[in-house]
Amino acid sequence: MSYEACDLQTDSRYPFDPRANAFELAKMESIRRKQHPLILITRVKSSGVHYFIGPSKSYSNEYPSELEPYITKDDFESFINEVNDVIVKYWPCFFTFILAFAFSVVTCFLSLYLPRVCIEDVQRFLGYVIERWNETWEEKGIKVEYKRNLLNSELQFYKL
Repeated sequence: MSYEACDLQTDSRYPFDPRANAFELAKMESIRRKQHPLILITRVKSSGVHYFIGPSKSYSNEYPSELEPYITKDDFESFINEVNDVIVKYWPCFFTFILAFAFSVVTCFLSLYLPRVCIEDVQRFLGYVIERWNETWEEKGIKVEYKRNLLNSELQFYKL
């Protein structure tokens, strides 16, 4: 069945209303986590340049030994390479950062939003990659989440 042919309202593969707001989805995720808590296995630290409250330009491809019972080294390397490729593809160019910081005083720091547009693309496509790999790894009992804070971001691997 193609994506064009499926009806999101009646198709049983889509149990949630696609029009549900973010608050309802967050509440459902919170309830799910209380019922089935995730156990943190390991973290993959970022290894590149960071953007404020955003992703890093790359993530370490060093295979954590904690993942050996769950996924192979080749799967991990394929995942990290795909993540890093998506980031490189959508990362703002250096000139964008220079312009943003150069004009920040004149524009009352509004120019810092320039690179943010590209960073949002990075985060969106990174989410697609992680979602696809989570579907692949679900049968192996593992899940990956992207976590970020003010000056750092990381990929966290959880046991389901």
